[in-house]
Amino acid sequence: IRKLVYIYLLRYAEHKPDLTLLSENTFQKDLADPNPLIRAMALRVLSGIKVATVGSIVALRIKKCAADPSPYVRKATALAIPKLYRYEMLFNMC
Repeated sequence: IRKLVYIYLLRYAEHKPDLTLLSENTFQKDLADPNPLIRAMALRVLSGIKVATVGSIVALRIKKCAADPSPYVRKATALAIPKLYRYEMLFNMC
């Protein structure tokens, strides 16, 4: 069910940015989960949200996840960096 909620959030984040900010607590819990698959999924979804206010949050989470002991989470972190850069460039140009 977590995956379905993440898909919903990705789909409607642009239309309902308040919902996205309210879900930040859930992302924090999932990024601290002992399962590396859940941590990586939370980071992938968080970095895929196209809302301007989430950029700084993603940057902090990338910094934290870069030192994760799991290589799977570090791979998701490496893939999140270009997404963050692209969205920062997009929102700064507008």
